[in-house]
Amino acid sequence: MKFERILGILFYILNRDRVSANTLAKYFGVSRRTILRDVDTLSLAGIPIYSEIGSKGGYSINREYKLNGKIINKTNSQYILLALESLKSIYGEKEVHETYEKVKHIFSNYDENKPLELDFSVVNENIDVIESISILKNAIKNKSSVSFDYTNIKNECKKIKIDPLHVFYKWYGWYVFGYNYYNKKFRMYKIIRMKNSKQNNDNWIQSYNIKELMEEHEKNRNNNNIVIKLRYRREVQTLVEEYLKGIIVNETENEITSEVAIKEDDFILFSIILGFGNKIKIISPASFSAKIKFHLEKTLENISRNSDI
Repeated sequence: MKFERILGILFYILNRDRVSANTLAKYFGVSRRTILRDVDTLSLAGIPIYSEIGSKGGYSINREYKLNGKIINKTNSQYILLALESLKSIYGEKEVHETYEKVKHIFSNYDENKPLELDFSVVNENIDVIESISILKNAIKNKSSVSFDYTNIKNECKKIKIDPLHVFYKWYGWYVFGYNYYNKKFRMYKIIRMKNSKQNNDNWIQSYNIKELMEEHEKNRNNNNIVIKLRYRREVQTLVEEYLKGIIVNETENEITSEVAIKEDDFILFSIILGFGNKIKIISPASFSAKIKFHLEKTLENISRNSDI
């Protein structure tokens, strides 16, 4: 633990012009006296650390001092750092920030005026999700089962026990893929819908080829897509292609017809289609048109019931 902290202090100072002992103590969760001892250890190891006193003082390291990063070129380093910066904004685990600090310095040719940037802070997950991810990650590492309460899209709450196999970020949210003990099936669970996550003491009930299982699961999900034929005005073409994508099957001077594949229970895409209002017409299938009509009728009923007019 001490070695990891000292190494962390080294990279933290390397990535900044000057850092005070108080700042280091707060960041690493130790006392100021401990930081002083760790800095002395780095100095004895030959690291060129300089200290300045005063209100703007602190520790710094000669900017010419760089660790070996010759196996990675400038383009490689920019993309690796871009990925880490993006991960920092959606996944608050401390290890991600520590990795970023270390990698940033190793790439001595890193350009602060980067031409490409991704900002996922708008989808930054809450602390409960981060804690669940940590539990799942540890369970996968130890090949242990996990239990939790899960609320599905129909607002039904069930107790679930799975062998967690893979945690991943997709469709603006975190998911876990695993084997359900109760229905004997593989499926994905959205982590934000999980409550009271707990790692169990028992081991996985079998060994798994995770890559093949996930590929098969995704293939089956895509086979369950429904294809919707839409007709929309050219004035909304850019927005339709941005949010719904799909394949254009016919065009006229004023209208475009496209085919879009979606999951039948895809709440997000269903809401987006509703948002286009009378600028989009559902050509087929009739079942999806009926679903849209039913939703609008129920919405109007609620508005009328709650209206003061």
